[in-house]
Amino acid sequence: MKPILALRRETVGRVLLCVTRGLFAALLSGGRMLGGYAPFCVGAVAAAGPGWEGLAALAGMICGSLAFLDFPHALRTVACGVLIFTANNAFCELRAYRKPWFLPLLTATLCLTVEAIYLYRSGSVAEAAYGVVAIALSALYAGCCRAAVYQKGGETGRMIDTKPVESLVVLLGVLSAFSAPQLRSGFAPGRIGAVLAVLFIAFDRSLAAALASALCVGLAMDLTAPENSFRFAACYGLCALLACLLRRQSRVRAAMAFLMGTALFALSTGGREGLMLLYENTAGALAFLLLPSQLLRSIHGEQAPEDESTDSALRRRLSEAAGALRELYHNITHVEPVPAENPAVIYDRAAEAVCRDCTLRERCWVNEYNRTYTALCDATPALLRNGQGRGEDFPSYFADRCVRFTSFLGAVNTELSAFLLRRQYRLRLDAAYARSAGQYAQLSELLSQAAARPAGMGLAPAPLLTYQLARKLRPKEGESFSGDSAGSFETESGELCLLLSDGMGSGEAARRESAMAVHLIERFLRAGIDASSALRTLNSAFALRAESAESFTTVDLLTLSLKSGEGELYKYGAAPTYIKRDGRVWRVGCSCLPAGLAGDETPPETTHIRLDGGSFLIMVTDGVADATDDEWLQQLLTDWDGEDPQQLVSAILADSYEHRGAGDDAGVLALYLPRWEDPATEV
Repeated sequence: MKPILALRRETVGRVLLCVTRGLFAALLSGGRMLGGYAPFCVGAVAAAGPGWEGLAALAGMICGSLAFLDFPHALRTVACGVLIFTANNAFCELRAYRKPWFLPLLTATLCLTVEAIYLYRSGSVAEAAYGVVAIALSALYAGCCRAAVYQKGGETGRMIDTKPVESLVVLLGVLSAFSAPQLRSGFAPGRIGAVLAVLFIAFDRSLAAALASALCVGLAMDLTAPENSFRFAACYGLCALLACLLRRQSRVRAAMAFLMGTALFALSTGGREGLMLLYENTAGALAFLLLPSQLLRSIHGEQAPEDESTDSALRRRLSEAAGALRELYHNITHVEPVPAENPAVIYDRAAEAVCRDCTLRERCWVNEYNRTYTALCDATPALLRNGQGRGEDFPSYFADRCVRFTSFLGAVNTELSAFLLRRQYRLRLDAAYARSAGQYAQLSELLSQAAARPAGMGLAPAPLLTYQLARKLRPKEGESFSGDSAGSFETESGELCLLLSDGMGSGEAARRESAMAVHLIERFLRAGIDASSALRTLNSAFALRAESAESFTTVDLLTLSLKSGEGELYKYGAAPTYIKRDGRVWRVGCSCLPAGLAGDETPPETTHIRLDGGSFLIMVTDGVADATDDEWLQQLLTDWDGEDPQQLVSAILADSYEHRGAGDDAGVLALYLPRWEDPATEV
């Protein structure tokens, strides 16, 4: 019952999404401008993409165009929409289709193809200019609407976070459609929404953002107005300027300043246009004042002052943790899908085993290949449906001709069983992959929700110990990039974190893997997540990624309290770490596999350490030394009597080159705790 209900909910959701697309395109068809064009509805059809959603948007645009536009412009608009919908379905499988520039370019090209005929016949420069601007607006709206409103997620559209510019462009299209209908007096009720938008932005944003947004909204209103002027852009710009300067975080003052600017502009303009501006802006300002404060705060993303002062640290940490998990989810899911195995492999392997030395091999597989191919294709649906091949599944002309049909059928059944097992395993693996990856997205969502209602959290006292750092990475001979990555940072709890990672292989691909591991671990630790939990999460994520990307990386992590000098060493497949204290050298080894190869539940190897003033801690990758070849490194550290970690790092890499050559990437990260108080520096 539950799968049926889930299927019904999914179906209803798709239907509602298609209806929304159609209504949105039909609404935008009413935004007439530039002598009769409706460019925003064309952009909406392009942004809807292929499939049923695109078809629904096209149907809505056709109905809206016939209802709101004159017949010549409606015909041109419908032609553009049909071409764009057809192109979306033709090109949606291309990799370039997902690029942000592809859809605007496609929209502009197809619109130009249609409009060029009409513009050539008109011979009017003004008509040509209007057409070019309309084409540009269609392309711009297609790109912004796709980026700001919808993201294709499988077969359904999902809302995503928006960028301010893209959201503003989408809003301009909606406002233009609403402002087109006017009363006989010239009053446009839809322009009240434009006034509200300008007031919202002027009340919450900076002066530059408010002024730019007000001018854009005003220009959109000017384009839909019957007369050619810039009165709305000038009026909205002046009003937004005054509202920003005089608002002082008060809605009443912002609205009064907006009305004062309206009055000044109306007096300077005079006539019916100035009077209509005064009416519309006054209605918009009153609507702005009557909105509930809670709604206004939700639109602007404001929080209560007491929440900001009490729980800002915890909110920020939870938000950072949610962002880290969201980024991790995208990294493990954005990989190329593995193509499904072709059933033809069943016959290929069966023929390799049975037909190799058959006397009729040339006849079946060369002279009459097309008939053989047709016979096998006809039998395939029955084989896959029944899970076993039978003689009657194959055409008689093939079965009677084959002198080894019984052996061939047995080989086909053997290969069919193996094929079905492989497909079942792949399906289960894909399901487990999607389920595991979805857990990160779900946890990210939970943390984001918790960030809105956190409890108070205090910050740690300032650290006491000082330190010096040095690190150096050397690429493998013949490579431009090192596959090793290193990082260091301090957390708010007063811990120093050192990271060293060695990606699989060498070069740019290995560098990407190790850099991603270092970056994600840093985000987890900065967000306040426990180091062991962060590393286990990373290991599980890399194990999932290795199913398709075949990648893994070593992890070497130190978390050191700058108050007590105590810390933990965490390792996944890393080379030994060396500690020099009081003239003696200790080696901390590792026996577990790298992250991505260790089991999902395998914790990192953890060692508790303590560092005092005058101590060194050195992390290396296996390109420098490993547990089977490090006597020279231990001797170098024993004889070292300097205090400069940069000189020590250079000496280690120089001796490593003599002992091991440059056949692998080499990385060294050195920490030194001075015996005296000195500001923390990184060399």
